[in-house]
Amino acid sequence: MPERVLLDNDVVLKVACYALADETVAATTIDDIPPAMLGVGRFVVRGRLARAPNIADRARATAAFELMLSGMSLIEPDDAEMAAAADLEAEANRRDLELDGGESQLLAMLANRACKLLITGDKRAIAAMAIVAFGIAGSRIACLEQLMAHIVTGIGAAATRSRVCAEAQVDRAITACFGCSTAAALRDEDVLEGLASYAAHI
Repeated sequence: MPERVLLDNDVVLKVACYALADETVAATTIDDIPPAMLGVGRFVVRGRLARAPNIADRARATAAFELMLSGMSLIEPDDAEMAAAADLEAEANRRDLELDGGESQLLAMLANRACKLLITGDKRAIAAMAIVAFGIAGSRIACLEQLMAHIVTGIGAAATRSRVCAEAQVDRAITACFGCSTAAALRDEDVLEGLASYAAHI
């Protein structure tokens, strides 16, 4: 059965740091089909979890990632998708845009497999996709801020905020949206407004 939602390494890494594995898998499971990531991505994320200096609790983040991994599919591009990905990268390079191999492969699979959504934490890749692959991507690209907004609507800003602020160095935009620099509690509406503002800017 074809995949429905594709997640890039950056999204998987950050929600693992926030200990939002269950919430992310639940939010991105469509028609009882769990989200998918590139198979090689598991090694990339494990490496980043082991080495990144901005993660406060590596053990918790690693445990969350392994939990998340058990509820996801691991996929690989076929030859046609690899060729399409190479073409997308070449076009991005020609236009002096940043689109790395992982993002281009996910984008090719998004088109070829009729997936519903690709969620990426790479803002430069989103900008590149909007130019070199608008016909492919259309409205099927989402950013980390949109995923976090969906999670907030499910478990509330307070529950999400405690996990985000425990890892305040992981993503500056997310940290700002959840008001981690202040002790005052934020309403769900305030957090959602902030996340929507960042998403609109992207």
